[in-house]
Amino acid sequence: MFTTIVLGLDLAGSEKNTTGYCVILNDVIEDFGAVFSNQEIMSLVNKWRPKLVAIDAPLNFPKKGNLRDCDLLMKQINLNPLPPMLPGMRMLVNRAMWLVKELKNRDIDYIEVFPAGALRFLGYEKKPKSIAERLRIVKELMRIFALNIKRYPARLLPDIFDAIICAITGYAYINGDYIEIKGEECRVIFPTLPMDQTKS
Repeated sequence: MFTTIVLGLDLAGSEKNTTGYCVILNDVIEDFGAVFSNQEIMSLVNKWRPKLVAIDAPLNFPKKGNLRDCDLLMKQINLNPLPPMLPGMRMLVNRAMWLVKELKNRDIDYIEVFPAGALRFLGYEKKPKSIAERLRIVKELMRIFALNIKRYPARLLPDIFDAIICAITGYAYINGDYIEIKGEECRVIFPTLPMDQTKS
């Protein structure tokens, strides 16, 4: 049987902060949680050997100014990505660029994703604030994308919720249910509803 593994990462700028992760194995949310260090992130990559890593972080800096061309395109449709040149974001972008280099060395594909924008494309006005709301949305999206789950989290914290959205975006991308916002500097992937599914 052909196996497809997607790893979603809600990447933190610092190893002191939590990076949420989620693994989708074929059509099952197999694992999720939080890690901190670069070594822990690469342990996940080496353990799962994903077909695709969906990363919530800008993967490069703009050639000039504070925003890349795809960031400007996102702003035109009322999405609000943070400028990569902000002091706090620079650390995140540098870490994302390090991760991309490691993935390239292992011949693992990767995409840039944006969970807040992903939710908008899937019909949600804003990111959920409560654990109950986050869990409700995950259950809805699992139904829409015909996904199963090994276990539900006792407390679905924001970092892990975002990582699940990253992984679902990667899953949608592999299955052709996506659109891209693309400029000369960057490309960001967003999920779309599958053709045979509608959110009720």
